Amino acid sequence: MLQTNQIRPSNSPWSSPVIIHKKRDGSIRFLVDYRKLNSLTKKDSFPQPTTEELLHRLGGHCFYAKLDLKSGYFQLPMHETDKDKTAFITQDALWEFNVLPQGIMNGPPTFQRTMHNLLGYGRWDYVMVYLDDILIFSRSFNEHTKHLNEILSILAKANFQ
Repeated sequence: MLQTNQIRPSNSPWSSPVIIHKKRDGSIRFLVDYRKLNSLTKKDSFPQPTTEELLHRLGGHCFYAKLDLKSGYFQLPMHETDKDKTAFITQDALWEFNVLPQGIMNGPPTFQRTMHNLLGYGRWDYVMVYLDDILIFSRSFNEHTKHLNEILSILAKANFQ
């Protein structure tokens, strides 16, 4: 994470513990326990679609695609004034995130708002953002190809991978 500039050394008065979680496939997931920070954070209430809304909007379509951005949160820069709050401690150092970390309370609404603003209002009849996934749905193959190309082009222009 240091080599990819996702984190940097920190002198923050904040500090959250690290949790190393072993996934079913044997790989390791690095997590920071932000429960204390989250309890002090003012909640961002940007709307997330409900399950009912997902099912309603996806129903009746024949073609579906789910885009899972490569570490979607890590592609969103943190505001400089908030980086110190993301500090986490390891056995030998204190670090803070340069990008939006997973586990902070306002991560999902921040990502949702970013994608909402990026993809625009004219596309909601065939694209939906849910947590860190982008769902594209269409009634025909030709329409689906057009929708996919459009969304991928928008994401590429905004430097999302």
